[in-house]
Amino acid sequence: MRGLRLAAGVLAGLPQVSQALQAPQAPCPEDLQVLVERPYADRAGIEAGSVVRLRSAPDAEPCPALVAAVFEPRADPSALMSTRPRVLLHLPHLQALSGRDGEVDYFTVKLRPGVDAPGTAREIEPLLAGAQVWPAAEVADRASTTFRVVSRFHAAIAGITLVAGGVFLACIMVLKVQERRAAVAAARLAGIPRRILMGWTVAEAALLSAVGGVAGLGVGFAASAVVNAYYQRAYDTTLVFSIMTGEMAVQALGLAVVLGLGAGLVAGARLFATDPLDQIGR
Repeated sequence: MRGLRLAAGVLAGLPQVSQALQAPQAPCPEDLQVLVERPYADRAGIEAGSVVRLRSAPDAEPCPALVAAVFEPRADPSALMSTRPRVLLHLPHLQALSGRDGEVDYFTVKLRPGVDAPGTAREIEPLLAGAQVWPAAEVADRASTTFRVVSRFHAAIAGITLVAGGVFLACIMVLKVQERRAAVAAARLAGIPRRILMGWTVAEAALLSAVGGVAGLGVGFAASAVVNAYYQRAYDTTLVFSIMTGEMAVQALGLAVVLGLGAGLVAGARLFATDPLDQIGR
C-alpha cells in the first residue's frame, strides 16, 4: 500500500523547505522534538541535544525544538538530488505546528502474510472518502519509469557489447587457426580424426573466452567498487550505485564460454572447409 510520511519541518533560515508547512500561525507545541537527517546535520553542525528553530512559514514565528537524534536517511534514488533537508517530527507536534489537525497525505498499510491485498484494498477505499489504495508493487512501478528507461538503455549497450565481443573472439580464433594451418593439415594427413581437431579448436576458444571472462569480471568488480566509493562520497549517501552479484558473475562466465564455443565452431568450420593439401601449399 502507499507509504506514510507524516514528517516534515523547516529549520530556521531555510525558506526553500518552508513550502512543506503552509498554514496559519499556531502556538508552539510543548516539548517539541525533531529528528534531523545525517547529511544535513553534518553540514550544519547539528547533533543530538542541539536546539533548532522550526516555523510553518517564512514569516511565522519560529518554535524552538530539541534534536532528539540524527537519523540516517533510507537510500532512495528518487531523493538523491533533493536539496530539501528532511526533519522528522512526532505526528501531534507536526499537526500542531502546521495547523493541519486530522489531515494526512498518504500512509502505508502492512499486511500479514497470506492476506489478500486486492481484497483489503477494496475494503479500505470505502472507509476513506476520496482515497485511492494502490499495491506497493504498483506504486514502485509507477515511480521507477525513469529507471526502467535507463535499464533498457544498459541492456541495449550490453547486447551490442556481447555481439561485438563475439565477433572479435571469432576473428581472433580464425587468425590463430590460420597460423597453425600447416600443423593442422599435417595432422589431418596423418589420420587424426576431424572431430578431435575440431574439439581441440573449440576447447581452445572456450578456454580463451573463459580466461577473458574472468579478467573482465575482475575489472567489473574493481570498477563497481570505485564507482560506489566515489559517488557515495560525492552525494554523502549509502545508496549503492553499482552492483556486481554472484548471479551476474555466473551469467557472464556462461556467456563467455558460449561465445568461445561459437567462435571455435566458426574457426573450425573455416579450417576444415579447405583441403589439407591446399593448406600446406601442395
